[in-house]
Amino acid sequence: MEGTPYAAQPGNPLEYQVGARVSTDFITDPGTAVLLSVVTCGIYGLYIAYKLVQRRDEHFRRMAGVADAAVAALRAKAQAQGREELIAPELSQLEQVRMQMATMATERGAAIWLLICMFTGIGYLILYYLLMQDYVQHDVLEAQFFTLMSGALAKLGLATEAGQAAPSVPQRDFATFLILTLVTCGIYGLYWMYVMIKDFNDHFMAQVPWEDFLVQALR
Repeated sequence: MEGTPYAAQPGNPLEYQVGARVSTDFITDPGTAVLLSVVTCGIYGLYIAYKLVQRRDEHFRRMAGVADAAVAALRAKAQAQGREELIAPELSQLEQVRMQMATMATERGAAIWLLICMFTGIGYLILYYLLMQDYVQHDVLEAQFFTLMSGALAKLGLATEAGQAAPSVPQRDFATFLILTLVTCGIYGLYWMYVMIKDFNDHFMAQVPWEDFLVQALR
């Protein structure tokens, strides 16, 4: 698994957090992961389960840091211009989103879930349910965060126009995936693994231009 590189400037908290995505936002090929899981009779699947939780924890923690740094930089820019009141509504909403992202950054624990999946067959099902819920909620929060930041930056003249970020993670029905996995004696579970990897890969890639936009606008 690998991340997306970014050249961070030293001494800048926002650029540091954005640059950290090279080590936190793991990207891996879902087809290869499924194939290796089949070839190794599920052993590689345990590794994937571990990495899914690890990248969830690291990505959520990093994005909480991005939110902290971006909001602080935005406030500083507004104060320097004497226009903090102009973006007061956005700052209020951004503070709420920032706090929610910080709450979601609580770790689930990759090592713990690896053990659960190793010794209980139901572990994968519980884990996939939690990850699906986590990423949908997190994706919505990120879209709100980027949209609010864009609007505030446009008001301050630091961006040409306000943009609208859209959630990128599909809201898939857990019950459908569960039933089809049980009915097919686990075969559909391979497709479920494929989806879990692909959806999160797409999420990471979709936010890259937004993160880079924030860095450029607030630099």
